[in-house]
Amino acid sequence: MNMRARLFLAVAVWSITAAGCTLSKPQPAIHHYALAVRLPAQAPSRGKLSLVVRPLTARDPYDQERLVYRTSPYAFDLYNAHRWASSPAEQVTHWTRRYLQTTGLFSQVFPTTDSTADVVLGGVIRQCEEIDHDTTWEAALSIDFWLTRPTDLAPFWFQSYTITTSASRRNPEAVAEAMSHGLADVLQRLTTDISPIVMTPLP
Repeated sequence: MNMRARLFLAVAVWSITAAGCTLSKPQPAIHHYALAVRLPAQAPSRGKLSLVVRPLTARDPYDQERLVYRTSPYAFDLYNAHRWASSPAEQVTHWTRRYLQTTGLFSQVFPTTDSTADVVLGGVIRQCEEIDHDTTWEAALSIDFWLTRPTDLAPFWFQSYTITTSASRRNPEAVAEAMSHGLADVLQRLTTDISPIVMTPLP
């Protein structure tokens, strides 16, 4: 066997061995997390306006399922093995609809976006991340909400909400729990702020 043949054989054996090691190495398990908001008690409907909640959007890098964590104001990263069960925008939209359905502020909160309603709620997530400190972790959530009429592009009401909630432990599951508490606080504030607006005739 000449030198070229021996070299080719050695490379082939190394490639097969490396591939076997890669295939046999167990891949890390993917862990999924979901928001779980405690809803208020169902209130009787006292509003005259109906509502559609448009699907919220999220700014980069929060518009995907990998959890975002930050170790400083200038550096952030994405987990590979820790992911949201669905995107933060989808989950926040779901819980916003369910929360407002229980408040009684509206005559009806439609479950689909193709419904015709008196008022339209839109929003964008500006921050949804884990913040790591030396001894504690936090969940930071920022959402802009606005109200429009179905035929208007410009909102007649707008408000930004930002809340940071301490996690009970330093792991992603505890951060998801803290994020759920933060979202509940945001939705409570949203309800308080829009109540005097939607309970009176719109100009």
